[in-house]
Amino acid sequence: MDGQTIYAAVEGDSAVKKWTKGASEGVQVGGECFYCMGVSVDKEKNVYMSSAGRSCVYKWSAQTNITTIVAGRENYQGMESEHLDAPEGIYVDGNSGTVYVADFSNNRIQKWEKDAQNGTTVAGRSTGEGGSDHESLSRPSSVWVDDETHVVYVADSANERIQRWLYNASMGDTIAGGSGTGDKLTQFDQPIDLKFDNDGNLYVCDRVNHRVLMFKLINNEPCLPTSTTTSTATPTSTSTSTSTSTSTSTSTSTSTSTSTPISTTTSAASSSLHKMTMVMVTLPILIWTIM
Repeated sequence: MDGQTIYAAVEGDSAVKKWTKGASEGVQVGGECFYCMGVSVDKEKNVYMSSAGRSCVYKWSAQTNITTIVAGRENYQGMESEHLDAPEGIYVDGNSGTVYVADFSNNRIQKWEKDAQNGTTVAGRSTGEGGSDHESLSRPSSVWVDDETHVVYVADSANERIQRWLYNASMGDTIAGGSGTGDKLTQFDQPIDLKFDNDGNLYVCDRVNHRVLMFKLINNEPCLPTSTTTSTATPTSTSTSTSTSTSTSTSTSTSTSTSTPISTTTSAASSSLHKMTMVMVTLPILIWTIM
């Protein structure tokens, strides 16, 4: 993308809106998206929209102005492989067109390959049962996938953690949070969205705490994995700083992100998998820009 456009899923308007640089208001793209909770844009600028109210994911073609269903069955919710239940965050593989869906009420991440009639569970339990163990998710609200390694990252909102599922793994490992609900730099209170930047830094939208947490590189060791070897190890992290700041934010679920910190609080942290510092980034309005 050209870095001049923002796409936002506006739940109250049941629509996705597009803002170009300098615009005073957004323009709706695609048709109605009832309880629109997620948006993603592919290389051809087709817009994918998750409708929690209709239990499906739509694709709007920028070339034809036609909207089609690419995941789930419209107005049919369920836990079977062809169904979704209140889908939220979505991610589109830029190479294959595969759509990954945070199937919120079914406590799982579903992968829908191009033109597929059914989804495949790649994180969480396919039966829809929620939980807090490493095989389970509880109310996942966002998903991000490495197109090369197919490693899946999940904002596991009810468990207050970010989970990583290696390719074909039967369980995930915690890379951030997981230490209860709170406002410390090692905690979340309903993490609802996550994104990586081009340097491998991780950004997490911490909803109730009204902040964005950034997990920054140490010693040039990326957050992203360098292999797809299955691992079940759970990393640990420590923090030496507890200072925080908050600001009011407007929450929107949107596409690929870049963020410029306005104010930050840093603390030293270590992880057996990531070697990161944690930085709290305070933003007056939470949006994710298209790059």
